[in-house]
Amino acid sequence: MSNLNKNMRIYASIRKDDVRSHMEDTLVRDGFDISSFATASELWDRFQDRPARMVITDRRFEDGLSGLDLARKILQGFMLPYVFVIALSTLGQIREIEEALAAGADDYLMKPYNPFQIRTRIMVGLRWLAYIDSLYAKSSGSSGEAARK
Repeated sequence: MSNLNKNMRIYASIRKDDVRSHMEDTLVRDGFDISSFATASELWDRFQDRPARMVITDRRFEDGLSGLDLARKILQGFMLPYVFVIALSTLGQIREIEEALAAGADDYLMKPYNPFQIRTRIMVGLRWLAYIDSLYAKSSGSSGEAARK
C-alpha cells in the first residue's frame, strides 16, 4: 500500500451492531481511519459537516435514508473531491446491482463477506481515488493536496 493513503477518512454505515463493530475493529487494526454509524442518516449528518473520501454502506436500513439514497446524495452534492462508495447487500440479482451502481455506488459487495474482501475493495477504492486525484492535480496545475484532504 505504499502509494495508497491509508489515512484517508472512511465512513461506514452498517445496520447490525456486531458486524459494524467487527468491521471497524478490523480496519482500525489495519491502520485505516474509519468511523462507523448505525444508519445511513447518521453517516449523512456527519458527512455534511466533515466529508470522507470513502463510504461503505449497507443497502437497506429500517428507517431514514437507504444506502442508495446516501450514494445519490453524495454523488449529487460532493463531486470534488471524488467520494468512492461501496454498497453492501444480500441482494445479488443483476438489476439490483445495476440499481446500486446507477445510484452512485462504485462497488457492490455481496454479504456475507470476509475481512479480506472488504480490505481488497478498500484498497482498490484508494487506488482509484489516488488516480482521480492525480488527474485532477494535472488538469488544475496544482499539487493536488486540496483534493486529497
